[in-house]
Amino acid sequence: MISNLAAPSDFLNTWWGLTLFILLDIAVLVLIIALNYRWFFKRALDILFSGIFLVAFFPFFLIFLLADAIYNKASNAYPALFSETVFQGKKGKTVRVKTFTAERVLHDESGNLLPMAERITAMGKVLRACGMEFYPALLAVFCGGLSFVGPRPMSVVDAAAVGEDAEVRFSVRPGLVSSLELYGGEALTYPDLFEEDAEYVAHINFFRDIAFFMTKIANRFRGDNNKYGACAEQGYIDWLLAEGEITAEEAKKYRREGEEHLRKVRLSDAARRNSERRDFNTFR
Repeated sequence: MISNLAAPSDFLNTWWGLTLFILLDIAVLVLIIALNYRWFFKRALDILFSGIFLVAFFPFFLIFLLADAIYNKASNAYPALFSETVFQGKKGKTVRVKTFTAERVLHDESGNLLPMAERITAMGKVLRACGMEFYPALLAVFCGGLSFVGPRPMSVVDAAAVGEDAEVRFSVRPGLVSSLELYGGEALTYPDLFEEDAEYVAHINFFRDIAFFMTKIANRFRGDNNKYGACAEQGYIDWLLAEGEITAEEAKKYRREGEEHLRKVRLSDAARRNSERRDFNTFR
């Protein structure tokens, strides 16, 4: 009777046995990732998938780069094909992020920046619709400045005005996608953003990050891109000033602090590049 029992190898030779075995392996792997996500696998998956995307979409990047160069040559829409923003990163580090330039810098008669819908170019709409606008930012994910999912990035200048109660957002890497894709909306304000950032940092989770990322994709297909409310139209200092939370003098003070920090970062970067250049020339 014992001899009639199927051996493990016989079980795996059936299609349903092999399928069950693979599903169990996947379940164990997902469990391991989920249990160690915050401290190890979040960064590991950032490196893995940003590397894959950088390689896989590089031919498309070259095509869009050529098309954008031709468009800009014909329309003279913006001074450079790429825009660089310096964000406040994890634990006070600065993060330089390049993206395709998609918007013109246009102001109304009072000097206020026009709404994004009036500033975006025809080529910018194409780049934004297909997501290629942010392809260069994948390099920042690969190098560790950004994560795929994290708090919405904030410029170094605006970060100077962030109070201690909201600084928890800077304890993790900012993300290309934020939890606001699921919980944001047209009525979102900066206090709402900071509250959601604190909630995200306290409950970083593998399955939640997947949900936020997939929601971003779904929102893009639906054309539902206004998830950041006032935070998308105004910087934090401008919003504080408009809401009467700070005076014009305080706004100038915060901007000076942020710009001074930015100046020191640029000087440090320049000194590092000069040092590397001298070392290279020494060993030639």
